[in-house]
Amino acid sequence: MGLFDQVMKAVADPGRQANVGQLTSILGAAKQVGQQHNADSDTMQQAMSVIGGFVRSSLKEKRQSQGSDAAQALLEEGAANGAAVIPKLFSSGQLTEMVSAVTNKTSLNANQVQGILPMVLPLVMQFLKTGNAKGGAAKTDSNPILTAFLDGDGDGDVDMGDMLGMASKFM
Repeated sequence: MGLFDQVMKAVADPGRQANVGQLTSILGAAKQVGQQHNADSDTMQQAMSVIGGFVRSSLKEKRQSQGSDAAQALLEEGAANGAAVIPKLFSSGQLTEMVSAVTNKTSLNANQVQGILPMVLPLVMQFLKTGNAKGGAAKTDSNPILTAFLDGDGDGDVDMGDMLGMASKFM
C-alpha cells in the first residue's frame, strides 16, 4: 500500500492522530512558507520532495543503526522544533548536499533553501507523525505512515512532494 493510501487510512482511523484539519494545516503552512520566500507551490513541492528524500534516508539510517525508538524520537523532536533536529538528522556534508540538490531542482537559491529548511522540516515531521496512535508512546513500526515512508516498496518512488501534492488536491 502506498504512502497516500496509508495517509487516507490513518485519517479514517479514529485511533490515529491524522485528521483532515491537521493535514490541511500542514499544507497551508507549506504554502505560507513558500509565499514568504517567493516560491510558488510547484517550487515548494519540488523542494519538499528533495528534503523529504534526505529525511527518509536519515531516519532510515537512524532506525537501522539505533533502532525504531531512536527514529521515532527524532520524528517527535523534529515535529516540535525542526531547527534543533537538523544537526541530529544531517551531517554538515549531508546538509550541504541537500541544499545543493534543492537549488539544482528548483529556482530557489542557497540562502532561500537554508531559510525554509527550519520551517519545512517540522512540516515533514508533523506529516509523518500523523500516523502515530492517539495517546500513549508511539513506535516507528506502529506508525503506518512512517513505515510506508521509510520502507516503501523498494522502488524509490516514495516522494514527500508528490504526497503533499496529492493530499492538497484531495482536500
